[in-house]
Amino acid sequence: MKVTRDQIYLAALLHDIGKFFQRADSAGAARSALLKKEIKNLESRLCPQRNNVYSHKHVLWTAQFLDNYASYFKKMLNLNESAFDELLLLAAAHHKPSSFSELIIQKADHYSSGADRVNEEAAWKDAEQENDNKWDAFKRIPMKSIFEGVKLDEGTAITYHHNLPVKAIEFSENYFPSKNNVETGYGALWERFNQEFQQLNTQSFRAFTGSLLFLLEKFATRIPSSTEHLPDVSLYDHLKTTAAFAVCLYDYIQDEIKEEKLPGKSDKPFVLIGGDLSGIQQYIYGIAMRNAAKNLKGRSFYLHLLCDNIVCYILDKLSLFDANVIYSSGGGFYILAPHTKQITETIKKLHEEISEKILNRHHNDLFLSLHYEPFGEAELFSEYKENHIGQIWTKLAESLNKIKLQRNKHLLKRQYEKFFVPFNVGGEKKTDAFDGQELDDNDRKQLDGGDNYVSAYNYALIQLGKRLKSAGYWIISNQELPYLGNMHFRPVNLPYYNYFLNAKEIEEQRTQLAASADDVRVYAFDPANYLNNPVKGNRNIYGFQFYGGNDYPKNLWLIPKTFEELAGVEFEDKRLEKRKKAPQLVRLGFLRMDVDNLGQIFRTGISEKKRSFSRYCTLSRSLDYFFKGYVNRIWESHEEYKNFTQIIYAGGDDLFIVGKWDILLNMAYDIYQWFRKWTCYSNAFTLSGGMAILPPKFPLLKAAAIAEKLEKAAKSHRFNQQSKNAFAFFNFTEYHQGNHEEIIFSFNWEKEFPYIYNLKNELKKHLSAQNALPAGFVTTVYTLMQMARFRYQAAKDIYEPTQRQFIWITAYQFKRSAAGFKPNDPVHTFLMQWVQHIATGRVENGQLPTRYHALQLLAVAARWAAYELRK
Repeated sequence: MKVTRDQIYLAALLHDIGKFFQRADSAGAARSALLKKEIKNLESRLCPQRNNVYSHKHVLWTAQFLDNYASYFKKMLNLNESAFDELLLLAAAHHKPSSFSELIIQKADHYSSGADRVNEEAAWKDAEQENDNKWDAFKRIPMKSIFEGVKLDEGTAITYHHNLPVKAIEFSENYFPSKNNVETGYGALWERFNQEFQQLNTQSFRAFTGSLLFLLEKFATRIPSSTEHLPDVSLYDHLKTTAAFAVCLYDYIQDEIKEEKLPGKSDKPFVLIGGDLSGIQQYIYGIAMRNAAKNLKGRSFYLHLLCDNIVCYILDKLSLFDANVIYSSGGGFYILAPHTKQITETIKKLHEEISEKILNRHHNDLFLSLHYEPFGEAELFSEYKENHIGQIWTKLAESLNKIKLQRNKHLLKRQYEKFFVPFNVGGEKKTDAFDGQELDDNDRKQLDGGDNYVSAYNYALIQLGKRLKSAGYWIISNQELPYLGNMHFRPVNLPYYNYFLNAKEIEEQRTQLAASADDVRVYAFDPANYLNNPVKGNRNIYGFQFYGGNDYPKNLWLIPKTFEELAGVEFEDKRLEKRKKAPQLVRLGFLRMDVDNLGQIFRTGISEKKRSFSRYCTLSRSLDYFFKGYVNRIWESHEEYKNFTQIIYAGGDDLFIVGKWDILLNMAYDIYQWFRKWTCYSNAFTLSGGMAILPPKFPLLKAAAIAEKLEKAAKSHRFNQQSKNAFAFFNFTEYHQGNHEEIIFSFNWEKEFPYIYNLKNELKKHLSAQNALPAGFVTTVYTLMQMARFRYQAAKDIYEPTQRQFIWITAYQFKRSAAGFKPNDPVHTFLMQWVQHIATGRVENGQLPTRYHALQLLAVAARWAAYELRK
């Protein structure tokens, strides 16, 4: 092919930039003052015609954008005038290709959007909105929420009620979907885009396109790719996946077909590479509780760092671009690559190489599963349930799970001693204060000047956590930058040096950074002004990263709070030895939450006619934005959350947070409510969670396991024929004749949880009032629970008492207590109401269709109230 691989990639990445530019214009093509005459004259060359009317006129603005920055592109790609004209046509002619290279861009565009499945009339209807007599119709149609385009119930019609505001990325309430008509504001947004585009460095193609991808993410995630058949897919995701398909198609044709011929419908020119890091829970939580607060933040972020560096390594080895990374978060990633022999062989070698590096550093604690799944048009354009693009993710996930069960099998012979030969001396060496591993004398650091020691590796993780607190920038270099000191992080000896610096530290090294910091990635933790950073070089990629929970609570001495302090304990001195005062209840909450039914959503949630690669990408990114981005804003917006909770991890579709139990409980409900708003209250997107309430010195790994158990119980909960969408945070153990049975209480977020919450508050008022319930009321309720001996009846999905005498005893006890109050006293009314509730087993006149008996609900609320009042 005459055009180069770089030209194909760039043309695909910008092929629909005209849709953004066109929306900023104040007139149609014929009257536009932004389109040059020469560009308007290309209408017959670039725009298809139907009924003597030209359509798809956004390509004229694409051509104009490239023409506006002709000097940039000529310099970067070393193009003469004729070659630049070819690049312009390559980007703008995808609706009317006249060369094989232009046909590649068109095909990639179709692969991204699923265009071959779109009804021809619908496609033309979308295009005709750009006609001169309707030139501004599409501008008034904002992007719709991807979450409303997902349905789990077959036959349910898809309707869009929420609009997305036309804004650059900002994690505030103004960025949320809204039922209101949104002001477009395309002109101002386009102006800001151009201002930042002009700051991109053009001395390196890879650096330019890498930075451009972040620029598109910042400004084009709330612009619809199409107002007709892709109203809920962002222009950013469409441009990104089109570029990825184009470069993969180019490589496949060059290496496998070896002539100017597109692959056939039965061919599989692409592979989706999947990576999954397992052992995360054991790695993060398997540390000594007394030092957990010092190490958790760095330990958690290290996994993010490790995955990011692994992805960089795979891209470098496969010679792919950043746009080929379809998704990377939560310890997993997906990369789109060409299905060539060289690629598949390299993937296998990379799996062995990276696995060995991880084994050498982490023994068998962490493991990377890496695999790929081939696909082509049969999957991209299929309307059948058993053979579509959603199944590619499913098959790949199944393969990765299988590899987890056979971890490191290729290394068993080569590194036999790593798996079967004991390596600890036993009792003769100091052990690591975090993970209990034996320490070599030349590989240990003293912790806080005491008698505790840690490995140099764990010491580095502590420093990483500290640096994250103040760091504004993350610099990734493939060579050491010694003038930044020795504080770099290099996961599993991969060839990348990671530095975390604040603006002041960078300013102090500005001269040296400007002189030598080339070919590095510079990520800002704030996307607002990520290009205006002090790290300047000739070939650097500038971007941004979201990380849920950079900050953490600090005590009076501005050091990270211990878990005891998070639970509410205050100390008199910095050594944290003497308590200042005892709080009401020293308990810590361990919270886990994740999205329900995500596997089913990817398999069947998107209807046959709406399945497209770009739509799946928009969905994944939108979920990640909430957990990586907005959860941190929830934390920052409440002083109690900032002072008494610590986000250990938030990203992908789940989170783990530690904090003072009652404050964390409120935060969990806040997160749920904001998640529902983020997902437009769609029935397909719910969130379940579990929170263990334990003493702050409870072993962290066991605490995380209990929280996981509670989360699983919430996911098995049913309420009014609806499964999941629940929260579990209390359990009761009943003892009968030496045996015990545990009942975990899960509550539907929408109905049961608010009821229990309000009942708890009512009980608190009655227990703490001047004319209060008897002091032994809570104990009485517990005793009645034991007496009733509730058993779950699966056929009825309810808990039923096996002993009935508790009803009469309840009536006697409650009426006796009520006799001490006047008939119109609130406590008297409360007790008499609950005599009736417990007798019938129902509350709210039976309008709350819960599986729990009324006495069980009262017992949970009583325990909650007692915990909050306990001294």
